[in-house]
Amino acid sequence: MKNSLSIKHALRKVYAGFCITAARIIHYCHALINHPAANRKPLTFVLLISRPQDIDLYRDIYHQSLEHPEIKVFFWATQRALTHFPATKKMLREKGIQTIFTVTHGNLIAALFKLQKIDALLNTVESTVASHKVPYLITMIANACKVHTYTMQHGFENVGLTYHDPELGPNVHFAAQNVLTWGPVDRLPGTVAIDTRRKCLAVGCPKVHLSKMEKIPKKDDGIPIIAVFEGLHVDRFDDNYMHLFFTDLQHMADTFTNLHFILKPHPGVIQRSKIHTELLHTLRNIEILDPARATKTPWTTPGLLLNALAVITTPSTIALDAAMAAVPVAVTRYGQNIPYYAYYEPLPIIDTTRDWHAFLKIAQTKRSQLMEVSQCFLERVQLPGNAAERILAIVSKQHS
Repeated sequence: MKNSLSIKHALRKVYAGFCITAARIIHYCHALINHPAANRKPLTFVLLISRPQDIDLYRDIYHQSLEHPEIKVFFWATQRALTHFPATKKMLREKGIQTIFTVTHGNLIAALFKLQKIDALLNTVESTVASHKVPYLITMIANACKVHTYTMQHGFENVGLTYHDPELGPNVHFAAQNVLTWGPVDRLPGTVAIDTRRKCLAVGCPKVHLSKMEKIPKKDDGIPIIAVFEGLHVDRFDDNYMHLFFTDLQHMADTFTNLHFILKPHPGVIQRSKIHTELLHTLRNIEILDPARATKTPWTTPGLLLNALAVITTPSTIALDAAMAAVPVAVTRYGQNIPYYAYYEPLPIIDTTRDWHAFLKIAQTKRSQLMEVSQCFLERVQLPGNAAERILAIVSKQHS
């Protein structure tokens, strides 16, 4: 089994290398017969969807592009995004977005010819990390086709950029010519690779829609909602952390009976550890949104933020999303001595049951005080202004 996997990986590497070489040759031939890509008008800009969360990152870039007749935006998607994540197709339908090409390991040659006809490519999870391999290869081929390539920060904790993975170390790299960050480049951690730092351009977080939502902090029946998000990956959170998190959540639901608790697990964690699954099944009087049944749930993340009185989350991009949506947010830590918690300052940090209780009390009585804290957090970690418009301006300028 191990040998067959090694052979498969080796063949894929050879195949990818062939595609990259072929792309260079085809582009050279196009140039010889005087068909430079720069002559194409309008500029053709492809956004590659690799996860359902990408849709919220891209939607405002697309809508902003409609005001720019010189830029034509199209969507591609990886096969993994459409098949592995049940929420992707539902979100695409809801947002009225159509993908015109599906990328897989098996159709890199077809992608090669399509890349010859575009000017710029943006994706979010392209890197040397194994699970990012297809977007990485597409970006390599796009570079060979002389397409302007961009990788955008996809999460508040972005491996190789804002988050240092102890196992991967400093060996995470990006193929794109430009890496677009949400916050100032000079505030990136010192662990960022030198070649990555040189590529970085600060643009802000393009989820413009979050700051424009009208807030309605109540459920249909008038009961205020507390939105709880968990991304309890087994490689980052041990069993003790899980026990504390779920025990406290249940205790809060039993204590604050005037609140409606909705738990949304991370959409990528469909396969859970045994203890994780068992703890989820012990919860009572808490609405749980199953990522494996994403097409059936009435709640999207923006929808929850729109209706939530407050948000509690494990370390996640949700903290930034909530702050952008002007919803009070706290981050669970439980005493973990990990440097990345400093990124969430000055948001409330939860280490004990008492911290949960205090946060929920103040969310009901002094919500404006928590909102001031969230605003301070935003000013520290995100470039202000319209990031979607800024991205389009960068692409347009580099192409001209």
